[in-house]
Amino acid sequence: MTWSVPPAYQTHLDSESPTLGHLLKITRRDGQVFAFTSAGEDVTVSSVLYSAAQGLSISSIATSAGLGVDNLELSTIDDGTLFTRAEILGGVWQNAEFVLYRYNWANPSDGVEPLLAGTIGGVGLRQGAVVAELRGLQQYLQQGVGNVTTRTCRARFADYPTPNGKNLCRLVAASYISSGTVSAVTSRQVFEASALWTATPTEDYFGEGLLTWTSGANDGMSVRVYTYVSAGVITLAAPAVEDIQVGDTFDVIAGCRKRLTEDCKVKFNNVLNFQGEPHLPGIDRLTAMADVSV
Repeated sequence: MTWSVPPAYQTHLDSESPTLGHLLKITRRDGQVFAFTSAGEDVTVSSVLYSAAQGLSISSIATSAGLGVDNLELSTIDDGTLFTRAEILGGVWQNAEFVLYRYNWANPSDGVEPLLAGTIGGVGLRQGAVVAELRGLQQYLQQGVGNVTTRTCRARFADYPTPNGKNLCRLVAASYISSGTVSAVTSRQVFEASALWTATPTEDYFGEGLLTWTSGANDGMSVRVYTYVSAGVITLAAPAVEDIQVGDTFDVIAGCRKRLTEDCKVKFNNVLNFQGEPHLPGIDRLTAMADVSV
């Protein structure tokens, strides 16, 4: 991708007193788009309205010509209208895509200068402000390439929740997702559910599965299932961000603990697609003294 400096913008950069600001456009995983400006007034650029209400502040931008990751922070006012505590703790903003621009806030028609693109890392609350880490695209180059042998399966069960086209498991997620309704609540972590399946699921069927709330105060948030009792009792791996209420609905996918016999063979009849090496000798076996009695 190439970009040329708009002549009017270049003229402004060459002036003795440039009036520069930042534009930040964020696209969340759920498809919602949010746009902010560090200037004092809203501005529309390329049909996108950038809001000044959140008081956007960008840390010093340091980029490199090599493969090092370009990182910076943004902070906005924690007024609870946009970056809500529930969504932050629920991970809704995690891995959202962003594009950062610089522009002449006194005359936005001069054009914009793209500075950085990437994804949002950690998001947290800090002394009345929301602080998010912006990671450059080089972050993807820091990830390991290749596989390491493991006793358990390396595949993501049914390529869920975000399909990436590498479904090594080969199972179809839709065949294992069930919808349920909360019928009784013990705590934010333990509750009972009804209408979970056409047939009663076996013990721990949803254990290690992913549960996503579809209504209630936790709507849109996801959490792992720690255990499932066939009577309908679900224990979450971590407490829900907000209180769980009777009548709240959710979707939950069958859990896979990535074991060859108990899960891939017995539970899902999918042993031919198991992505692990449980029968390889371990380091103790390889370094053990030879048995001379054989």
